[in-house]
Amino acid sequence: MINRRSTVTALVGIGVAGLAAGCLSSNSGGSTSNGSAAGGPGKTTVEVMYGLGPDTEPGFKADVSAWAAQNKITVKFTKAASWDTEIRTRVQGGNAPDVGLFPQPGLMCDLAKQKKLIPYDDATVATDKETLVPGFVEAGTCADGKVYGLPNEVSVKSILWTDAPAFKAAGYQAPKTLDDLLTLTAKIKADGKTPWCIAAESGAATGWPITDWIEDLVLRFAGPDNYDKWVKGQLKFNSPEIKPAWEYFQKIAFGEGYVRGGTKSIVATNFQTGGNALFTQPPGCYLFKQATFVANKGGFPDAVISKLDTETAPIAFPAKTATDNPVLVGGDIAAAFNNDPNTLKLRNFIASKENGTQQAKNGAFSPHKTADVSLLPNKTLQTIASDVLYKATAARFDGSDAMPAKVGAGTFWTEPVKWLSGQQDLNTTLDNIDASFPKTGS
Repeated sequence: MINRRSTVTALVGIGVAGLAAGCLSSNSGGSTSNGSAAGGPGKTTVEVMYGLGPDTEPGFKADVSAWAAQNKITVKFTKAASWDTEIRTRVQGGNAPDVGLFPQPGLMCDLAKQKKLIPYDDATVATDKETLVPGFVEAGTCADGKVYGLPNEVSVKSILWTDAPAFKAAGYQAPKTLDDLLTLTAKIKADGKTPWCIAAESGAATGWPITDWIEDLVLRFAGPDNYDKWVKGQLKFNSPEIKPAWEYFQKIAFGEGYVRGGTKSIVATNFQTGGNALFTQPPGCYLFKQATFVANKGGFPDAVISKLDTETAPIAFPAKTATDNPVLVGGDIAAAFNNDPNTLKLRNFIASKENGTQQAKNGAFSPHKTADVSLLPNKTLQTIASDVLYKATAARFDGSDAMPAKVGAGTFWTEPVKWLSGQQDLNTTLDNIDASFPKTGS
């Protein structure tokens, strides 16, 4: 899960000036919601709906606005305060937007199954795949084998944050493997210090940050193919392939003296500010796992963010072996609700390597390896892009977002909270999640 869960914003609609023109052929048949055929002149106004946060939205609107002006198309921007609820309501009411940015591939594929979305044509997929990080095309592919969504931008979740001066002064080295990470954890503890800050409090959504931990570890222990099977419900949480990820996390989360405040404090510590103890004197912890959004306002202290390159030293969450580099990401996937030429033209631009210039300046990562990393606002993010994201051997989107909501936004949050709070053991936790998985998901 990503920081959108902490974002509550008003629904807005803003038009970008322009005149209608242009067309784009597609393999998809049928007519559009306003009656024009795929080969016709196209809509005069194309609506894009999204739930982007305040750090991503300005850059997205700037990129799309510039494209719209060049193509003489008017774009209406609609921001959803509650994406799931609002997009379902609009689709059910026969008033879907033209283009939607889905933070959940699972919901997108649900609508694709209902024939509410238009797949990408093969040529566009082939072109984008040349530059996309491995795994991103698969993330937008639904059960029928067609690609319905490709990413606009992504955040990187596979990151460990440190206080750079304190980490260096203590003589600690960045771990290259998961075994190295356990060794480092034990060393920090042996030095009389607290290795970890772990934070899972998020109001009504408390527990979701643990899903990021587990997803990263499943990707490493089980591998990308088994990760995909797990997300689809084809591998159980308590299976031999998936359980080792939980057992590894257990070594850290339940390790005596390993977590600031102890194991039970995890579910009471806010996910955005829970790593701020890295920067106290003396440090309250030395390692904090969180996605890149934590380096924005509302996460780390302002004084740290203003000097991010010298105050922090982010580390790639290590793999099982030093030669591997799986990366977990969050992001928003562009999909089309009709095959109007200008709808498809806008959708295809959003997913293309040409998009993202202004978003990068605001700190958002392009999913395309060819992106100019120098546009990112600081060396820290530039390094994460070039050395982590764009060197990924396999990338996967947040798995809980693709699982049935009863699990991905339900028991996958709540059962680990009970476990970390001491109310039940690990096997009970995993069995309870498995029992909640809809049978149709297997």
